[in-house]
Amino acid sequence: MHEQDGQRIGVAGAAVERRSPAGGVALGIVVAALVALVYWRVFPTLWRTWMHSPNYSHGHLIPPISAFLLWHARRRFVDAAGPGTAWGILLVALALIAHVVSIRAGIFMTQGYSLVLLLFGLSLILFGGRATRAVWFPLGYLIFMLPMPAILSNVLSFRLKEFAADVGSAVAVRMGIPLARSGLTIHVASGSLRIADPCSGLRSLIALVALGALFAYLTRGPVWKRLLLFAAAVPLAVLGNIARIASLCAVAHVWSVETALGYFHDVSGVLLFLFAFIGLVVVRKLLRCETGEEAPA
Repeated sequence: MHEQDGQRIGVAGAAVERRSPAGGVALGIVVAALVALVYWRVFPTLWRTWMHSPNYSHGHLIPPISAFLLWHARRRFVDAAGPGTAWGILLVALALIAHVVSIRAGIFMTQGYSLVLLLFGLSLILFGGRATRAVWFPLGYLIFMLPMPAILSNVLSFRLKEFAADVGSAVAVRMGIPLARSGLTIHVASGSLRIADPCSGLRSLIALVALGALFAYLTRGPVWKRLLLFAAAVPLAVLGNIARIASLCAVAHVWSVETALGYFHDVSGVLLFLFAFIGLVVVRKLLRCETGEEAPA
């Protein structure tokens, strides 16, 4: 009798186990629908930001990358899944409060950040702390699709332009190019180059920091090496922009300001990003790190 009961329990347990993936999918669909309902205004605004703001033109790449990273970490996530934690309720409450306050205040930026906070809270509630740690980076990486505060963006853009104009013109002088600088304007024989927002390097800086974070996550090695690799994206972006300004001065001196601000201006932006990307690869080689799955947290 006991043996038959045990067999029944085993069969029932197996049946529950077979049904659990479908139940998980159904639960995921319901949660995703609720999140979409609450944040329905955020997604079209994000899309317009990616399409019309040069600084965030990379934003549409972030969700697919995060989705791929989640898929890549799925085994660790499933193995670590367990009972939820009450900390998740706190995060969800904070996220929803921030979302409501942001809507009332007409501030879009904090609505996006509250969405990321909400995802962490839901993960903690539904799957527990260990599972959330297994996917902390794919969830947190979504921050790179969001615009930074306008006041920070404006201040950072101005400081970057000022620094690039100062150092870039100095490099051009060392190259033997006669010029004079007045604030953010560089005067050469053929005309003047105005260091405007597209030349601040902010766009490349934001994209490279996102790339550096991805590099660090996918790199095997001590934490300090991975943090150093991530941090290297900032000076590489700044150095690349200085080289771009100096090269624009050189082209304007040899040919004309129109040539420098025309086709070469766009090409130099691509070359800047390529230079910084190669720099990240070189830094990883110097640190003797290997590409591979991120070590479990």
